[in-house]
Amino acid sequence: MFTLRVVRHGNQEQLLAACQSEVLPVRGEVLQLDTSDSAGEPAGPSTLWRVIAVTLHVPGIRSQAPADGSPLCVKQVEVTVLPDSELPALVAHRERAALSESIL
Repeated sequence: MFTLRVVRHGNQEQLLAACQSEVLPVRGEVLQLDTSDSAGEPAGPSTLWRVIAVTLHVPGIRSQAPADGSPLCVKQVEVTVLPDSELPALVAHRERAALSESIL
């Protein structure tokens, strides 16, 4: 189990969600963020977000073992997302930029 943080990509990254997870999202996948009340019932609209980056916070070789004797492990994964509806515009912009660089 690790902490999964969902962060909106942009000039000022915005935390959209944080929870415990056993599932590792992959780049290109779509996440549906739901709003729920304390009983777990839907309490607002859902939004779709496209994963554009996944960062695993992995303990380095120089890390010390936890004091409780548990093994070193990934405790946090951060995914950077864009609204799924904005992805085509971003791809088109990057393609134009790559094309203009190749012409130079």
